[in-house]
Amino acid sequence: MNPTCAEAMGNMSICYILDGILILYGIILTILYCRLRIHQTTKAPANNAEQPAEGGIYAVRLLILMLKKTFKMAHDGKVTAYRKADGSELPHY
Repeated sequence: MNPTCAEAMGNMSICYILDGILILYGIILTILYCRLRIHQTTKAPANNAEQPAEGGIYAVRLLILMLKKTFKMAHDGKVTAYRKADGSELPHY
């Protein structure tokens, strides 16, 4: 056995120690993650005011799409600002 191989064999104990630390770290993180997931699913929301509005961010996206469609229709002349909800014309000032 040459001297380089002997040195490499001596450093193997460091690798085993580091592997043990990494395995322990992985187990601890897995346990903490599972505890976090279990506690989130079992907790019932106490206050509905903290929850976002119906649909959350998707409601905002839907509103933006509706506005874009309305502006396009107004640009094409299909919608004017002088109509009531029933379709009758409002007086022009």
